[in-house]
Amino acid sequence: MNIYINDRACEAATGERLIDVARKNHSHIGYFCGGNGICQTCYVKVLEGMELLSPLSDREKALLSDDLIEEGIRVACMTTLDKPGKVSLLTTIEEVKRTFETRPFDLVAYQGKMGWASLVKFPETIAMQAQRFSEGKLDPVQLVIDIAGAIGDAVDLVFRSLRQVIAGAAPEKKAFARQYVATPPKEASGKNGACDSSCAKPVPEIHESLKLQKHAPVN
Repeated sequence: MNIYINDRACEAATGERLIDVARKNHSHIGYFCGGNGICQTCYVKVLEGMELLSPLSDREKALLSDDLIEEGIRVACMTTLDKPGKVSLLTTIEEVKRTFETRPFDLVAYQGKMGWASLVKFPETIAMQAQRFSEGKLDPVQLVIDIAGAIGDAVDLVFRSLRQVIAGAAPEKKAFARQYVATPPKEASGKNGACDSSCAKPVPEIHESLKLQKHAPVN
């Protein structure tokens, strides 16, 4: 089945996390912590198909404010595809990119909204993460490995984007074609078509002051 992330079809299967679908299809999504539910950069807005996704978990509710939940925001590393069907998502970092390109002044209000949402849920977020560490659900070694993998994927995505930009901006090379200029025929005025002294092009006379003296030094 396919789901749509940032208006692009992505191959997916039921049971997969949204972040895993986005990563394997090289979609524009944040995942600095490698999908461990820490960095909160993998937020997505569900435009269609919310009923096909896993229900909101307590962990998600500890991260998302009521306003964000009402807007259809989900945490991609904590949400799975439960049923087949049409799902359409817009990642928050893609939303920021589009806003910057079309309405840059709206970013101030957007950042304020997201910052306030994080501040409101900050106590619950800290308590939830502390509980995860105490229960051994976060392996520090695996966390480092996942972060390194996320950075590698991000670098790869940047190079892919640069290659697309360069390919689109490269000017089309035109095939070289040698062109020849026709030489006008000489007018014959002498015997047997030979040109006499009257055909010679007159040489302009050089003023005496401009003539180079025989032994004058040349600087």
